[in-house]
Amino acid sequence: MRIAVRSKHYTGFTLAEVALAMAVVALFGLATFATNQRLLLALKSQKETTAASLAMQWRMEMFRASAFGDIANKDWVKTNILTVRNPIDGAGNPILDAYNNPINPFAPLGSITEQFTIGVYPPDGSTNTVLSWDRSHPSGQEISINANLLSEVTSGAVKMMKVDVLETWTSANGRQRQRQLSTMVTLGNIAGNLVQ
Repeated sequence: MRIAVRSKHYTGFTLAEVALAMAVVALFGLATFATNQRLLLALKSQKETTAASLAMQWRMEMFRASAFGDIANKDWVKTNILTVRNPIDGAGNPILDAYNNPINPFAPLGSITEQFTIGVYPPDGSTNTVLSWDRSHPSGQEISINANLLSEVTSGAVKMMKVDVLETWTSANGRQRQRQLSTMVTLGNIAGNLVQ
């Protein structure tokens, strides 16, 4: 009687195949994390852009609600617009968010520099009034001043001004970013006061 012995062949992976598979999985994982990081930066960048646009719109509404003569007064603009960092209601109270904290439209922008340029329109060659705010200058600073603007507005020689709002900040990815918005103001704007 003859006993047949069958040899068993085991199939499997070689060490090289396993190492290659691990390398492919690791590469896929790294690619996933890199993509996720880029997505998070893109979302933060979009959040910053939205915050800057809202902040500029808020600033423009503050200018539009101001008397024409007040916009020509650099000291009034510094005190009542430039250094105001939180929106307030009609009674002068800060507007609160859902957690009872004052709304800060500049919070997503980190270290922001805000610059207002106010000048005669159409341009007549006179110097523009340029005011700036950043954390190192919380009461604002005067970059350039048109010393005659208020008197020209008061006398009626200037009937229209251009106001530019420029927001500059460093984005989450380290890139310098800017947003700018301009408007024209004239006698009889929202406040209804010709000259104060």
